[in-house]
Amino acid sequence: MPVSRDLFRQISGSFPTGVVVVTTLDPEGAPKGLLTQTFVGLSTEPPLVLISIDTTSRTLSSIQRRREFVLNFLRQGSEDTATRFASKDEDKFRGIPWVPSIVVKGVPVLREASVAYAECVVTQTLEAGDHWIFIASLDGGAVLGGAPLMYYRRMYLAWPEERPAPPLERGA
Repeated sequence: MPVSRDLFRQISGSFPTGVVVVTTLDPEGAPKGLLTQTFVGLSTEPPLVLISIDTTSRTLSSIQRRREFVLNFLRQGSEDTATRFASKDEDKFRGIPWVPSIVVKGVPVLREASVAYAECVVTQTLEAGDHWIFIASLDGGAVLGGAPLMYYRRMYLAWPEERPAPPLERGA
């Protein structure tokens, strides 16, 4: 028998993650976005990423139609941006500076709030429980620098002191 929704959230909340705002455009060209902690760097050859989006998200249909999005990896100090994109606010972009992506044709890039961003084109979708999974090619992006904003047990956290990790070996 599956675990309860509450236990599932407690277990998954015990894994610290970065904070990612997914942005796209609706059919009329208006910016849409949401906050997620569900991001996976899926493959390096070819470069693929995976995100999942709740079926109740108001941004979901825009991603399904447009099949392009930008992943904005938020930096420390962007907690207000994270909170806005986690909300049901009708105008999440009000007061949030952004620039249009060249690679994915005008989709918002939150450069000032991000340590990096990835411009993505959907290659596969899959409905899984109460979410949709999107696999996308990473067609553009940039590393902007700074320390990432972290999320752990329903709290935003600062990135701890940096310590180099050994390189991962392929096939390990």
